[in-house]
Amino acid sequence: MSEPKKVGHAQHLKAVNHPIRREMLKRINDVTVISKEDLFQDLKNSKIVEQEEVFDYNMQFLIQAQCVKMNTNNKKVSYEILPGGKVIENFY
Repeated sequence: MSEPKKVGHAQHLKAVNHPIRREMLKRINDVTVISKEDLFQDLKNSKIVEQEEVFDYNMQFLIQAQCVKMNTNNKKVSYEILPGGKVIENFY
């Protein structure tokens, strides 16, 4: 069994200090778990993210920084806030 990858403080700060990723974390934190479709649509309606590629890039960054966990159930993707992502509560 492999050990979980450790995330450095600098990478974690880079994840939560970016304006798009901060908005993503706020929205996930508000509901704990959200579908990819709902999160992307919410960010698009708020004019925070226009392209799905930009959304995917920033989400992957949050996953690698261990702020968010991706769940897949019946080909439906959802995101769950992790303790590392809860730090966003300090930005409210």
